Amino acid sequence: MKNKQSVRLFLKKIKRLDLSLLINVYIILGLSLIFIYSATYQETRSFFVKEIIWIVLGSIVFFIFSIIDYRIFSKYSKIIYMGNILMLVIVHLIGFKAKGSNRWIDLGFLKLQPSEFAKILLLLTLAEVLVNEYKNGIRNWKGILRTGVHIVIPFLLILKQPDLGTALVLIFIYYVLIYLNGVDIILMVIIFLINLLMTPVAFLFLKDYQKKRILIFLDPTKDVLGDGWNVIQSMIAAGSGGLIGKGVLSGTQTRLNFIPESHTDFIFSVLLEEIGLIGGIFLVILYIWLIYTIISIGQRVDDDYGKLLCYGIAAIFFFHSIVNMGMVIGVMPITGLPLLFMSYGGSSCVFGFMMLGIVESVRIYNDNTK
Repeated sequence: MKNKQSVRLFLKKIKRLDLSLLINVYIILGLSLIFIYSATYQETRSFFVKEIIWIVLGSIVFFIFSIIDYRIFSKYSKIIYMGNILMLVIVHLIGFKAKGSNRWIDLGFLKLQPSEFAKILLLLTLAEVLVNEYKNGIRNWKGILRTGVHIVIPFLLILKQPDLGTALVLIFIYYVLIYLNGVDIILMVIIFLINLLMTPVAFLFLKDYQKKRILIFLDPTKDVLGDGWNVIQSMIAAGSGGLIGKGVLSGTQTRLNFIPESHTDFIFSVLLEEIGLIGGIFLVILYIWLIYTIISIGQRVDDDYGKLLCYGIAAIFFFHSIVNMGMVIGVMPITGLPLLFMSYGGSSCVFGFMMLGIVESVRIYNDNTK
């Protein structure tokens, strides 16, 4: 009898999944597979096959996190936070270096990038601090310092890898959450101005290649055959696609390997070259739909913790999308942030599914979401 009740309860939860969210994501993943294949099939098809495996694994992770009551993360917030810090410390101790950064842990059967998961883990714990300790919002400097300390340790550990893009995501999450939870607007303006004034100082502590990326963003023609090559070739690919593109598997910039990392950081430029501006607009609409759906779920939730989680996850997708797409067309500096669910990558794929699983959990375990 109990088993039947458990099955019925499980099926009831599954029926509450937002199918529009899943349809949206799998359309994006379908496009991802097409253009990962297009970008890599001349040299190897392993990326295409591996991405399918990651999508299957990510889908399993999605369903697991969907049926777990998201409120358990609030209960074990301190353990999650310490685990997050420990994971980022381990990267510096036993991680391996690739492309100038020490971001990955080699587990043999897969290479894990802890900084990807650090974003959602920080969101889970920061939201708990805000909801339980600052129900009426942050009204003084003590609150700013308390919440600021919460993000500064993972921020510095990620920045040291170095991974500037992910570190900036943490800052963005912080601003979004304290604003939505309630913060004295004068305090927020002062914090923003302080950060702005510290930017020139922070520039001095960046790695040489990070400084070059920023300088190249300001003027790519300074080093056309060197550090400016990526963004210039990406813009050429994006512009040459025109309105309807050159056709799938027919992008010359991609075929001739002018675009480095075309299947990861610059997958959007491959899409623009091969299916043009119309294809690019279609993808942008899919991401807007995805972000809107997540926000709408959060709006229908009475639980403040679940609400902040949804808004924070929407903010992560927004930041990744704006920065990556902007980078491809030359209006944002190159940061290495992937276009979630489009760029090739196991950690980013599973991370994206994990976030969506949490969003679905918020929907399932709140009677007000329909």
